[in-house]
Amino acid sequence: MTTTHDVVIVGAGPAGSTAAHVLAKKGINALVLDKAEFPRDKLCAGLLTWKAVDVLERVQGETPEALLANGVFNAASTGYHIRFRGQTIAAGEVFYPFHFTSRRVFDKHLLDTAVRAGADVRPGSRVTAVDPAAGVLRLADGTELRARHIIGCDGVASVVRRACPFPSADWRNGMGGAMEFYLPRTDPLLAANSVHPDLRADHPTVYAGFLRAGYGWVFPHKDKLAIGIGGHSLRHGKEFRAKFREFVAFLGLPGHLADAAKGHGLPYGNYLKKPWHGKALLAGDAAGLVETLFGEGIYYALRSGELAGEAVAAALTRGADPAALYAKGLNRDILPELVWSRKLRRVLYASQSWGFMPLLCFVRGGGRLLGEMVHGVRSYRFLLRRAKGPM
Repeated sequence: MTTTHDVVIVGAGPAGSTAAHVLAKKGINALVLDKAEFPRDKLCAGLLTWKAVDVLERVQGETPEALLANGVFNAASTGYHIRFRGQTIAAGEVFYPFHFTSRRVFDKHLLDTAVRAGADVRPGSRVTAVDPAAGVLRLADGTELRARHIIGCDGVASVVRRACPFPSADWRNGMGGAMEFYLPRTDPLLAANSVHPDLRADHPTVYAGFLRAGYGWVFPHKDKLAIGIGGHSLRHGKEFRAKFREFVAFLGLPGHLADAAKGHGLPYGNYLKKPWHGKALLAGDAAGLVETLFGEGIYYALRSGELAGEAVAAALTRGADPAALYAKGLNRDILPELVWSRKLRRVLYASQSWGFMPLLCFVRGGGRLLGEMVHGVRSYRFLLRRAKGPM
């Protein structure tokens, strides 16, 4: 038997839960499918910028203070440190704190919030095939569903995207990768004099100079450190593990931590300019909507999920063209940032062959404006001020 739904959302991460929440608030019941049971672990450094928190306040109505109090955010810091290997490039304070979260906690919270708003969520439902033109989805248990609209939020290996006629070679060529592990802040290793002092700091640190097109990071959560390295896969390929070992050794940690680290794919410039086909819209990682310099994904998942939900709601309630509305939002708020961050990435990474001076000049010349750029108050396009709001 085939059941028909107004909206089926594939993937219950930040993009899917946000889209479902937007629709539920408008009285539209969205069916959310995910292959996993929640809570589930998700490899992610877990840093949220101002622009991400802005979406949470607008859609879920939750303040960062409340999210810190209830443990969804586990730490916050206004400090930062940027290094070129051992050379300090910049250090200081930003106007707004970086917030840290565990994706196991964060994603479950967003999903629960969507359910309370009225979304119908079915975890443990794996989608195996999609016909975006007909609006048909098939599940692993043989169930067939029909939908007037599909929103694909099922990540970098999206089943929905792979069912659409997007060039697969372009997607592969723009892929990035990351390796990461978590180290408890109570681990005896951190008490050794040989470890880098950044590991005992309460501010995030990023490191250039280890990858030709990528960077490393140490992000301090309340109970653990997220330590990782990421960059463009096509340029680094099999050297990721060796580079990660080098980075871990620089931090004064044993190499077996790098050897045991998990890796994952990361959209790193392969974003889709028109992420829709037939009855399907794609959001978040499924559409490659990840910032192409630092690899920030949470904001772009939240914001594209919000835009997709708004577009589908308009289609259902007043017959609007969802692709046209979605395109308008993407072209105003998301795609220009991805385009210009990729331009900046090319310049900065190409200049690393000259040492740390180009990066030093850029960071110190930009001053506080760079902090505003990372947080989203200013654009990657010439540091112009961006508007705030739903757009």
